[in-house]
This record gives sequence, C-alpha cells and structure tokens, in this order.
Amino acid sequence: MASASELQSTQAELQSVKRALQNGAAYLGLQGEALQKYLLQLNEKENLLLSKQLRGLAVQESFEPLLPAGASSGPTRGYATSGQVTNGAHQPRPAPVGDAKAFNRDNLQDVLVHMAEYEAVPAECAKALKALSSLAYANARVVGQDERVLPALLRAVRLHSREGAVQLTAMRAISNMAYDQEVALTRLAQPDVMGQLLTSMASKSEPKEIGARASEALARIIAAEVKPESEGGGPPPEQPVQLPAGSPGALCGLFLAACSAEAVCKEIVPQLLLQLSSNEVIEAKQAAEGFTRCEQECKNPGDGVGWLALAKILSPMDSVRDLPAALVEAGAIRAAASIMARFIDDSLVQLTGIEAMSSLVGNRWAGLRAFADVGGMERVEEAMRRHGPDALIQTKGVRALGSGVQWPQDIQERARYSHRRAVELTKTAMSQHGGDVELQIAALEALAKYLDKTKCVSDIKEAGGEGLVKMMMTTHHANPKVQQWGRHVLTGIGADPNWAPKTGTLP
Repeated sequence: MASASELQSTQAELQSVKRALQNGAAYLGLQGEALQKYLLQLNEKENLLLSKQLRGLAVQESFEPLLPAGASSGPTRGYATSGQVTNGAHQPRPAPVGDAKAFNRDNLQDVLVHMAEYEAVPAECAKALKALSSLAYANARVVGQDERVLPALLRAVRLHSREGAVQLTAMRAISNMAYDQEVALTRLAQPDVMGQLLTSMASKSEPKEIGARASEALARIIAAEVKPESEGGGPPPEQPVQLPAGSPGALCGLFLAACSAEAVCKEIVPQLLLQLSSNEVIEAKQAAEGFTRCEQECKNPGDGVGWLALAKILSPMDSVRDLPAALVEAGAIRAAASIMARFIDDSLVQLTGIEAMSSLVGNRWAGLRAFADVGGMERVEEAMRRHGPDALIQTKGVRALGSGVQWPQDIQERARYSHRRAVELTKTAMSQHGGDVELQIAALEALAKYLDKTKCVSDIKEAGGEGLVKMMMTTHHANPKVQQWGRHVLTGIGADPNWAPKTGTLP
C-alpha cells in the first residue's frame, strides 16, 4: 500500500507549486514552462500513489471499490431495480473511525477515494457525487472517460437506493457526462447504465428531479446516436465516434436494458419515446428499427421473454404515435417469431410470444399479412405441441387458432393455415385440461367457429369428439358459457338436440 505520508507530502508539494505558478514565483529554481512541466509530473505521481492506495484498500477488505470499465461481478445486464445490491456486489465497507475526512472536490482522484472510503455513509457519498457532478459539468470528457467513474457511481446508487440525495447527485453527474456525445456513446450507452437510468426514471422517488435528470440523461444519450445536432446536448464530435467492440449502440442499449428490467421499467419506455418524439429527437421509424434490431442480442430465454414483453407494451395504438405500424414495417413480428423458434422449449417464451404477436398484429391488415408471411401460426401450433401440460399456452393457442379460420382465404394460404390441424389441437387441449373452465370456453367457442365457417362435422366428431364435448359440458354443467358453446357445437354436428348433461355425482 502506498505510504500515506508520501501521498500527503506529494499533495502538499502540489499546492506549493500551484501557489508559485499563480504568483509568478520560482520553486526549486524552476519557473514558467519548466514549473508547469514539474506540476504535471507531480500530478502523475499523485495519481499513481492514489491508485496504489485504492488497490491496497481492495486487498485489505477483499473488496473492489472501483471496478475497471468492462469488469462485472455478475451478469452483464444485471442492475438494481428494487433497492437491493445486485450482481454479487459486496455490502458497503465500514467507514473509517472518527469524523469524515475533508477532500479536494476539484480533484477527481480525491473524489473517487472519498466515495470509496465512505461508501457506507449516504451523506458522504452524496458529497462525493455532487463534486463528481461539478467536475463532469466542467469537463464531461475527462470525467466520463475515466474507467473508474461509472462503476463507482453505480455502486453508490445501488447501495443507497432509497437516499434521495445520493440518487439525485448521481443522476446529475450522469446527465452532465452525457453532454459530451463521445462519452454518451462510448461509456454511457451500455445496458447497465441505461438500466439504472430507467430504474431511476420509473421509481417516482422524491425529489422528482431524480426522474427528470434520469430522463434528461437518457435523452442526451439517445440523441447522440440518432440526432447528434439536436438541442440539449453538446456539439457533435468532429469525427464519427467508434463504438467499443460489442457495444449495441445507444438505442439498442436502451431497449436491451428495458428487456432485462422489471415491469415498471418496461412500462416507462413509451413515456420516454413520447418525450423524444415530441422534442423531435427520434422518429417512430428509428425507434421501431432499433427495437427490432436488438432482438438479435437476446441470447437466453430471459432476454427473449423481456423483448416479447416489451413488444406487448410498445405495440398498442395508444403507446406512441405511428409506432405500432412502424414496428410491423421494421419486422418486429418476424423478430418475435424468431425468438419463439430460438427458445422453443421455454414455456414462458412461448406464452409471451403468442401474446406479443397478437398485440403486434392488432387490427392492422399489414400486421396480419406479416404474421402470415413469417409463419406465425406455425409457431403457435408448435408451442401447443411442445407444451401440452401448460394450460395457459393451450388457452392462448386455442384462441389464436380460432381467429385464423375467419381470415380471408388468401391470408390463410399465405399462413399455411389448416383448420383441420386447428381442430385436432383444440380437442387435444380440451382432453388434457378438462378441469380448466377458461380453456373449455375458448375451445368450445373455437369449435363453433370452425363449424360455422368450414362445416367440418367429421373433423370434430372424429376420435370421439362428440363424447368429449358432452364430457366437458357435464364437468362444467354450472357454467353458462360452456353450456352455450357446447350446445352450439352439438347442434352443428347433428347430435341429439334433447341431450342434457347429468348433474349428479360424476363417476
């Protein structure tokens, strides 16, 4: 560990040199430009000693106070959403005994050291973050490009998720860093940073400026990619920004962060997009293309479920103007089908996928044609075959199949839709889940549609279909919808019109 006395001596000498420069005096026989060079050498020495001190603290406490950029103590896309320390982060290291030490708020090294040493004390964290915010305001590039800054800031935010002063000063610091477009794109447009900003925006914490600053930071980061000349951010870089290897970019990073976040963070995304659209930062087409593109980054079922859930939120007509149609145009339905095919054995992916595709299609002919062209109905059928015991998948699937028989003939042909397969899958679902009344209602209503549209009496009666309908009507004799649709089906297949379920004790 670096000697404390050596560090103090170096810092004292730095102050002496600064005073000499301010007064135009000499120091150790040096003056002017020569003294300026000596000041730079002392600064480098101080930085080296501080870095050694930080590493020494980490070894002593088995703790990494300032993780290097790119390092992670847990999943790449994990971040705190409920006030708990995540990603395997340690509990805060106890603060030094005695009164809190003073620190040089104009020196980034001092600020980071203070934040590390006093991370257990919210008030001291807030002081350090306030100083960090001021430094970022003065020079966003220097602060934002320092690889220790963001890990330290995010750690403080997660350790003190309920401390308004910590949260506010941290959001101010990120927003100030985001003013530099190169920093915004190379350092801040990462899912972990974007995720924390979404969490802060969605938390509705007091003071309300926390959410406003988080929203401002997100807007600056997105604008740096999609509209670098927009107001509110810094001047565009002279040369195109080279994104780090593996970086998804700002817009894709936002959506990936939302995919990994809790529902409340997903639900805030339309509000953010609406703000960006109102301020003419982003168009619906750009948002839709960015969202669709990030489907390729879904490497596991959890990511897939998150993407599909977000698709459900973004696709209703009242989300963002022109966005639902833009999602269809950008290929979001194909992307949803791709996720379902990729994770065919995951039941939650399949359930959410059926719901997402239904929402993306909506009542739009373009959506229905896209659904047909990408084999959407085949994905539904495969989900039902693979996940027979899952009553929810079967219920959603039965309803989706029932809608297909009402499509125009050309759409059915494009979708390779078969009402015979639909009838077979519907009867299988009925027999597997006899006790599920919602499934039985959906199935009997679907069978009634098939009869009305295709007169497929033999398909329904095949393999004991009539007996199956009567069994379900008997099992659910007290449910009026089961009786209504069951009677409709029995009449359609020419069964005894006087038949009625026995309401006694079933064998």
